[in-house]
Amino acid sequence: MLIHKFFLAIILFSTYSIYSHSESSYSESEPGFDEICRVYTEAYNSNMSINVLSEYIFDNVKKRVSFDEALEAHEVVMHADAKSRYALFKGSAEYTLKRSWDCKAMKTIMAMQVK
Repeated sequence: MLIHKFFLAIILFSTYSIYSHSESSYSESEPGFDEICRVYTEAYNSNMSINVLSEYIFDNVKKRVSFDEALEAHEVVMHADAKSRYALFKGSAEYTLKRSWDCKAMKTIMAMQVK
Protein backbone atom coordinates (compact mmCIF):
# COMPACT_ATOMS: atom_id res chain seq x y z
CA MET A 1 0.00 0.00 0.00
CA LEU A 2 2.88 2.35 0.78
CA ILE A 3 4.40 1.61 -2.62
CA HIS A 4 1.06 2.38 -4.31
CA LYS A 5 0.87 5.76 -2.53
CA PHE A 6 4.48 6.49 -3.45
CA PHE A 7 3.84 5.82 -7.16
CA LEU A 8 0.63 7.84 -7.06
CA ALA A 9 2.52 10.78 -5.57
CA ILE A 10 5.18 10.51 -8.28
CA ILE A 11 2.53 10.39 -11.01
CA LEU A 12 0.70 13.42 -9.66
CA PHE A 13 3.94 15.39 -9.25
CA SER A 14 5.09 14.44 -12.76
CA THR A 15 1.77 15.41 -14.28
CA TYR A 16 1.78 18.76 -12.47
CA SER A 17 5.38 19.43 -13.54
CA ILE A 18 4.64 18.60 -17.17
CA TYR A 19 1.73 20.99 -17.36
CA SER A 20 3.15 23.81 -15.30
CA HIS A 21 6.10 24.07 -17.69
CA SER A 22 4.01 23.97 -20.85
CA GLU A 23 0.82 25.73 -19.82
CA SER A 24 1.61 28.95 -21.66
CA SER A 25 2.42 27.18 -24.94
CA TYR A 26 -0.83 25.20 -25.14
CA SER A 27 -3.05 25.79 -28.16
CA GLU A 28 -6.81 25.30 -27.83
CA SER A 29 -6.85 23.57 -31.22
CA GLU A 30 -4.39 20.86 -30.14
CA PRO A 31 -6.31 17.56 -30.37
CA GLY A 32 -4.02 15.35 -28.27
CA PHE A 33 -6.41 14.29 -25.52
CA ASP A 34 -9.35 13.94 -27.91
CA GLU A 35 -7.26 11.91 -30.36
CA ILE A 36 -6.25 9.55 -27.56
CA CYS A 37 -9.95 9.16 -26.77
CA ARG A 38 -10.64 8.34 -30.44
CA VAL A 39 -7.98 5.60 -30.34
CA TYR A 40 -9.55 4.10 -27.22
CA THR A 41 -13.02 4.32 -28.79
CA GLU A 42 -11.84 2.49 -31.92
CA ALA A 43 -10.29 -0.21 -29.75
CA TYR A 44 -13.39 -0.46 -27.57
CA ASN A 45 -15.63 -0.88 -30.61
CA SER A 46 -13.46 -3.67 -32.04
CA ASN A 47 -13.43 -7.35 -31.19
CA MET A 48 -9.71 -7.42 -30.34
CA SER A 49 -8.33 -9.59 -27.56
CA ILE A 50 -6.91 -7.73 -24.56
CA ASN A 51 -3.31 -8.24 -25.75
CA VAL A 52 -4.02 -6.98 -29.27
CA LEU A 53 -6.14 -4.16 -27.84
CA SER A 54 -3.27 -2.93 -25.71
CA GLU A 55 -0.82 -3.05 -28.61
CA TYR A 56 -3.29 -1.25 -30.89
CA ILE A 57 -3.80 1.53 -28.36
CA PHE A 58 -0.12 2.15 -27.66
CA ASP A 59 0.92 1.97 -31.33
CA ASN A 60 -1.82 4.34 -32.47
CA VAL A 61 -1.36 6.82 -29.64
CA LYS A 62 2.34 7.09 -30.54
CA LYS A 63 1.61 7.42 -34.28
CA ARG A 64 -1.35 9.80 -34.16
CA VAL A 65 -0.75 12.09 -31.20
CA SER A 66 1.89 14.82 -31.38
CA PHE A 67 0.86 16.84 -28.33
CA ASP A 68 3.60 16.06 -25.80
CA GLU A 69 1.49 16.79 -22.73
CA ALA A 70 -1.18 14.28 -23.75
CA LEU A 71 1.42 11.65 -24.63
CA GLU A 72 3.27 12.12 -21.35
CA ALA A 73 0.05 12.06 -19.31
CA HIS A 74 -0.96 8.82 -21.03
CA GLU A 75 2.42 7.22 -20.39
CA VAL A 76 2.56 8.32 -16.75
CA VAL A 77 -0.92 7.14 -15.78
CA MET A 78 -0.28 3.69 -17.18
CA HIS A 79 2.10 3.16 -14.23
CA ALA A 80 -0.73 3.76 -11.76
CA ASP A 81 -3.13 1.18 -10.39
CA ALA A 82 -5.72 0.26 -13.03
CA LYS A 83 -8.55 1.69 -10.90
CA SER A 84 -6.82 5.10 -10.69
CA ARG A 85 -5.68 5.52 -14.30
CA TYR A 86 -8.75 7.11 -15.82
CA ALA A 87 -9.28 9.62 -13.01
CA LEU A 88 -5.64 10.71 -13.26
CA PHE A 89 -5.77 11.05 -17.06
CA LYS A 90 -9.12 12.87 -16.94
CA GLY A 91 -7.71 15.27 -14.35
CA SER A 92 -4.66 15.93 -16.52
CA ALA A 93 -6.82 16.54 -19.58
CA GLU A 94 -9.13 18.92 -17.75
CA TYR A 95 -6.24 20.80 -16.17
CA THR A 96 -4.53 21.23 -19.52
CA LEU A 97 -7.63 21.95 -21.59
CA LYS A 98 -9.24 24.13 -18.90
CA ARG A 99 -12.60 22.50 -19.59
CA SER A 100 -14.41 19.33 -18.65
CA TRP A 101 -13.32 16.26 -20.57
CA ASP A 102 -14.61 12.68 -20.67
CA CYS A 103 -14.02 9.49 -22.64
CA LYS A 104 -16.27 6.54 -21.86
CA ALA A 105 -14.23 4.03 -23.87
CA MET A 106 -11.04 5.05 -22.09
CA LYS A 107 -12.74 4.81 -18.70
CA THR A 108 -13.79 1.21 -19.43
CA ILE A 109 -10.51 0.07 -20.95
CA MET A 110 -8.25 1.74 -18.38
CA ALA A 111 -10.07 -0.09 -15.59
CA MET A 112 -8.80 -3.34 -17.11
CA GLN A 113 -5.29 -4.59 -16.47
CA VAL A 114 -4.02 -3.19 -19.79
CA LYS A 115 -0.34 -2.27 -19.53
